[in-house]
Amino acid sequence: MKGRKKDDKMVTTLVSLGLCVVALGAGVSYYAWDQMESAVTQEPAAQTSPVTAAKTPSLEVTKEQSAQMSQDDGEAPEEETEAAQETAKTTVAKPEENKTETAEFIYPLSGEILLPYSVDTAIFDPTLEQYRTNDNICIAAAEGTSVMAVADGTVAEVTNDERTGRTVVIEHADGWRTTYSPLSEEGTVAKGDTVQQGDALGTVATPEKYGAALGSHLQFSMEQNGQSVDPQTKLS
Repeated sequence: MKGRKKDDKMVTTLVSLGLCVVALGAGVSYYAWDQMESAVTQEPAAQTSPVTAAKTPSLEVTKEQSAQMSQDDGEAPEEETEAAQETAKTTVAKPEENKTETAEFIYPLSGEILLPYSVDTAIFDPTLEQYRTNDNICIAAAEGTSVMAVADGTVAEVTNDERTGRTVVIEHADGWRTTYSPLSEEGTVAKGDTVQQGDALGTVATPEKYGAALGSHLQFSMEQNGQSVDPQTKLS
C-alpha cells in the first residue's frame, strides 16, 4: 500500500514537470514569433549618404595655384619686363623728313592800305558805290612804282583782265599763290619764269575803271591751297 502511494506521487511529479516544460516552450515560441513580426512590420531606417571629407591639396598643387594668382594680378615675368624697358630706351621719335619751312613774305611795295581784306564783313567800295566783301588789299602807289615778288617762286600766269588789268600770279612753296595787278606791260615777267624774293615783276599801271575811285594803286592777294588769306597777317 505504501509502495503504491509512492508510485502515484512520482507520476504526479513527472506530469507536473512535463506541463512546465510545455508551458516554457510555448512561452519561448510566442516571444520568437512576436520578435519576428515586429521585424517585418518595422519601417526601414532612412539611408544616409556617405560624407566625403575634403582633401588638403598637396604642396606642388599649392605652388602652381600661387604662381597662377600672381600672373592674374598683372605681375609680368621678369624677362618680359626687362625686354619692355629695353625697347622703351631704344625707341626714339623720328623727326619729319623733307619738311618744308614756311615761306616768309615781304610787302610788294610801300603804301597806304586803301581797301583792306574783308571776307566776313562787307565794306564800302567807293568805285562801285556799294558794300561788298573783299579778298585782297589795295595799296596806294604812284604809277611806275616797281612791284616786287614777295617770296621765291615761279610765274604761273600772266593775263590781261578787264576788271583788274595785267595780272601776274606766282606760285610759292607750301601751296602759296600771290596775285599782283594792275601792272604795266613794259618789263613784266613771263609765264614760267623763276623769281627770287624782291625781284621786279613790273610797275604799277593806270587803274581800270573798276578801281578808278581809289586812284593809282596795287591790288594784291594771297591764298594757300586754294584758301584765301589776309595778306596783312603774313607780310612783313
